[in-house]
Amino acid sequence: MLGRTISLGTTLDYEPLSANKIHIMSDQFGEANFRSGELNKDHWARYAQAAACLLHVTRGMKAHVSGSLIGSGLSSSASVGLAFLKALADVNTIELSDEQLVQLEFELEHDLLGLQIGLLDPLTIVNGRRDALLFMDTVTASSTPILDSASSDSAWIIGYSGISRELTKSGFNVRVEECRRAATLLKDGAQILSDVPRAVFEEEKMNLPENLRKRAEHFFTETERVQQGAQAWKESNLEWFGQLMNQSCQSSIKNYESGSEILLELHELMSNTNGIYGSRFSGGGYGGCIVALAKSELAETACAEIAKKFSARHPALPTTVFVAETGDGLQ
Repeated sequence: MLGRTISLGTTLDYEPLSANKIHIMSDQFGEANFRSGELNKDHWARYAQAAACLLHVTRGMKAHVSGSLIGSGLSSSASVGLAFLKALADVNTIELSDEQLVQLEFELEHDLLGLQIGLLDPLTIVNGRRDALLFMDTVTASSTPILDSASSDSAWIIGYSGISRELTKSGFNVRVEECRRAATLLKDGAQILSDVPRAVFEEEKMNLPENLRKRAEHFFTETERVQQGAQAWKESNLEWFGQLMNQSCQSSIKNYESGSEILLELHELMSNTNGIYGSRFSGGGYGGCIVALAKSELAETACAEIAKKFSARHPALPTTVFVAETGDGLQ
């Protein structure tokens, strides 16, 4: 998988408390008070509660959380979970390695909150660098930075549709389960599609139900696009990279069947705007954002054009389109 961190994120200001009480204030949701061990999966403070449960903390904290990514599809839930994990570990003098943080964030969302995520989001956030694209192996939980070329004429554009999404209430978990079912049908003992050789899929794919065949087709072709994308970035071949982004998005639409109508419209608009190399869904594709690669000297003009056209079609939506500065990951 490929990932990138930007300068926007989740900010958590905190101070320790002597008891195990935790008091959270949020610009978006208000206030919450709870003790370590409590977990309400329907409450907005569930990420803080889950972090406290995982770490078995004995000391609490008073914290204020803010940020522009919540609900937007930019790994926002993982950034919130990691912020609480790191803060609660700090106030309880718990030393956590980067590898442990990645695994704990996975357990927080997957095991405690019921979201069928992988390691992509936490790997990206923990290892992100402002000067590099990350090439990640989610099977081995490893990442390799691909440094930006000094001569690269590129900028990243984020287009927020104005419609947020909640992955546990979308088709995201269903798609993950379909991929697992495809894996078990393709090869005895396989748990995920990474356990299945591409040659086996090609030989057996017509024996799969159509929906499972499509999900597996997306997985295997996306794996190829990731490898090609890593090479394109190494060569600073932005046209090729943009084409791969568009192909990825089309496969998400056709084979993974994950795009909402509003995101499809925004993707088409962004990819056909002058100065844009390509664009794709950010996150699961169920509302949220489109991320695009653009020529740096045309990026601001492209943002203005996209925002004007999209807002004219959907004046009631709080749409925003902006050039995103790259940034380091978890700090």
